[in-house]
Amino acid sequence: MDTLRISTQWRRENGYQGCGGVVVLFDGEVQGWCSQLRDPDHWRPGCIAINEAGQHWEAIGGNELFGAQDWRRLEDRPEY
Repeated sequence: MDTLRISTQWRRENGYQGCGGVVVLFDGEVQGWCSQLRDPDHWRPGCIAINEAGQHWEAIGGNELFGAQDWRRLEDRPEY
């Protein structure tokens, strides 16, 4: 699935174009939007955050119960 396409469509449909921040997805479904990339422990490992420029980060470490430990920048745009 194309995470950039999904996040761009979600921004357009929900009035978040031009607002910056990141759209967070898990298993190809939008989980929410944040004004900036922060608090990885609020997201489960495997979540993908995408900004308007198309940069991607993955929530890593931790667990589903207590959330992720960090965000890792993904160099190439992944296809999930």
